[in-house]
Amino acid sequence: MKNSVNKHFSGAWSSLLVAASAAGILISVAGCSDTPENTATTSRTATPTSASTASATPADAVTDISTTTETAVATETVTAPPTVDTAWDGTAPCVRSGASAIVGNAITEIPTPVPGGQWVPGDSNFDSCDDFTYVTLDTLGGTVSSPQQLMFFHYHEFLGTGTACNLPYQQVTGTDDNQVHVTYRYIVGDEANASPQGLVSVTYRWNGSGVDMIGELPPAVTGGRC
Repeated sequence: MKNSVNKHFSGAWSSLLVAASAAGILISVAGCSDTPENTATTSRTATPTSASTASATPADAVTDISTTTETAVATETVTAPPTVDTAWDGTAPCVRSGASAIVGNAITEIPTPVPGGQWVPGDSNFDSCDDFTYVTLDTLGGTVSSPQQLMFFHYHEFLGTGTACNLPYQQVTGTDDNQVHVTYRYIVGDEANASPQGLVSVTYRWNGSGVDMIGELPPAVTGGRC
């Protein structure tokens, strides 16, 4: 019975295709084929994503969009080195550091010994934790008769120089009780520059707010410049 139905349907179907072909009509019927009932055939067509690229996705390929892969990027935190604070407010423990920077900055405030010349630190008892200390300055490459200077400090603070002008033949002879003792030599008559015989002594004293000069420098020392 089944075979006779299939033959009858096939004959009718052939007649219908002939008529449709004559009328210019394309007829597509889904689910009808001569394939045996126990055979399943699946046809898949891949659609190109562009004119030059085509790819097919296999039916058994499974993509889990809920899973993502993260790549850890190592980062390094750069920390700047600590800054040394050379200032002291008189309350926190004083730190003896930064002496060269303090002295160097103070030197830039003093007129050069000669045009184009340069100062170099000499004798010193500088201490940024003491009330009153000093640093002597000499002319770089100078002689005994070249200009010199004397700087005073209260802790880290630069107080100023011993004299307003730069003088030769200066020598610190001692310190005590917030005082600095200094001698200045000067030329008498026609003495040679290398061995002046004139001598005067003065004392610089810290009075709690400034520096006092105890004694006087004669014009023979200052040359009338200060």
